[in-house]
Amino acid sequence: MVSSTSLMPGKMYLRLVPHLACIIFILEIQFRISESNSPCPHNEGIDEDIAEAILSDWPANVDLSSVKRSHKCYVTCILYYYNIVSYSGEISLDKYYDTGVIDELAVAPKINRCRYESRMETDYCSRIFAIFNCLRQEILAN
Repeated sequence: MVSSTSLMPGKMYLRLVPHLACIIFILEIQFRISESNSPCPHNEGIDEDIAEAILSDWPANVDLSSVKRSHKCYVTCILYYYNIVSYSGEISLDKYYDTGVIDELAVAPKINRCRYESRMETDYCSRIFAIFNCLRQEILAN
């Protein structure tokens, strides 16, 4: 058996090339799949008045099964438009935390709980909508 420390740097590089090529190939496929499944295929922007109305007039006790997927995706697009969520599903509120608009110590545990409760949801729009709904219900209750 040859140890990796006994290989010359050039030989180590040659051994890594197939692995790196495979990783790049997989990432490229994943990127293309995520782009083709984008819930926001039209990059025309969001009407900010409509977005504000949807997000501020959130009803209490929403039955998620009664909400159409198109509405879930529209809300997801609003969250994406405001850089709250990424296409990979990551929630980023750093700019809101940094400016003091949102209290990180109060909200972060709630987001984590909502994310955990929605972990089994496989549809991107439904998962993001469920997380946001959970958080809004938590805020409305207090």
